[in-house]
Amino acid sequence: MKPRAPSRLPGVLLAVALALGAAPREGRGEAHDLRAHYGPRDALVGRYPVLPFDAPEGATRVDVALRYDEAGGANVVDLGLLEPGSQELATSAFRGWSGGERSEIFVAVDDATPGYWPGPIPAGRWHVALGLYRVGPAGVDVEVQVRTSRGPGGPTPGPGRRPAEPIRRGAAWYAGGLHAHTVHSDGALTPGELALAARADGLDFLAITDHNNTAHQRDAIEVPGLLVIPGEEVTTPGGHLNVWGLAGFRDFVDFRVLPGDPALQGLVDAVRARGALASINHPTGECSACAWTHAVPEGIAGIEVMNRDARGLAPSLALWDVLLRQGRRITAVGASDFHRPGEGPVGAPCVRVWAEELSTRAVLQGLREGRVVVMADAGTPPPRFAVRAAGREAGVGDLLAVRSGGPLEVEVAAAGPAYAGGRVDLLWRGERVATAPLAGTLPVRFQRWANADGYLRVHLFAAGGAPLAITNPIYVALAPR
Repeated sequence: MKPRAPSRLPGVLLAVALALGAAPREGRGEAHDLRAHYGPRDALVGRYPVLPFDAPEGATRVDVALRYDEAGGANVVDLGLLEPGSQELATSAFRGWSGGERSEIFVAVDDATPGYWPGPIPAGRWHVALGLYRVGPAGVDVEVQVRTSRGPGGPTPGPGRRPAEPIRRGAAWYAGGLHAHTVHSDGALTPGELALAARADGLDFLAITDHNNTAHQRDAIEVPGLLVIPGEEVTTPGGHLNVWGLAGFRDFVDFRVLPGDPALQGLVDAVRARGALASINHPTGECSACAWTHAVPEGIAGIEVMNRDARGLAPSLALWDVLLRQGRRITAVGASDFHRPGEGPVGAPCVRVWAEELSTRAVLQGLREGRVVVMADAGTPPPRFAVRAAGREAGVGDLLAVRSGGPLEVEVAAAGPAYAGGRVDLLWRGERVATAPLAGTLPVRFQRWANADGYLRVHLFAAGGAPLAITNPIYVALAPR
């Protein structure tokens, strides 16, 4: 499938003044004043325009300043930067993206604004990348000032140091945060500060998922006991998805996919080919363009059913069950979507992943296999959920083959003060079929009889009714006669 090329210059171009041909004097540079007008149509059919400028030989820095009238919030224009190279979807030419968080950015040989990559400044045709997030009825006039300059420059930094893996050996339920932001997008903390907060909240691993860039890899993070997984929140106009486990330095997933564009499948395929996982975020989110309106591509590994906004829990669970009943093995996760202190802990909600060790490879494998319990916080221990049939036992993420009409013995054990006075619900194919009070450390037992292929899971609640834990399914398949 050939990726779609973004529109080059949508809208009515008022003026593009390119200062070409004159070699910059040492310490000064070339100035480029780029101007364009975009209307409401452009936000729908040309959402990601680019404005070109040329960088001369010997340049060591590019500065970009974006100006436009926000019109009281009616206009929101995002900002990014592309070096010479292909402008098609999935290009590797992106030097960074700051969305609507910044209006002035720079990239240089030895440094860059958060969200952008430092490195050599190749001569040739660069592009200021824009995102027409919101355009009012009157349209918006955009002015971009670009300056290329020369200077001595230092060495280009490589990836920031991270602890050697595995962080810890041995199989366990590891607590993790899968959705959190830093200063490299719209978060308030540096990657190091976020990692310290995650460990203080009791997390064993943290995926950093800044919007549309992976520049957090520039920063050193060495927090004892914490595994840091490179990630990205791919923020499209049809919803957001997290990607976990991008292994290469500067590895990045493009985001310029409109709702209904079949190119999304190609992006998910490329993520899987790299050994990473893609998971839908807050599928019923109420912020602009946050709700999932794409089709659900084949190969999606997860769906975020629990977010800090509890209003999305019930509809997100309903969507997950629709997919499960279609035979899609998609893992439910929960995450805080942390941006800044004051919102609550990094680990509320979070996941517990059964992994053979605390390493990126093992955690991703646990997520891939559905060995996950969604937890309201990192301090409450996960429940034990098991199903037995014909002398065999299955746990979360397992498949249990049974004969038609055969008994299924379900056992749930939950320890910890948070469960006191609470209850457990048993669900079959997403429908609640039994409920029982939690009685201290005593296990709760249910019995079912296998009458079809399907899946069982349990939801556990505190005494006041707040959700504490949602397990992923144990799958049941009728054995052939």
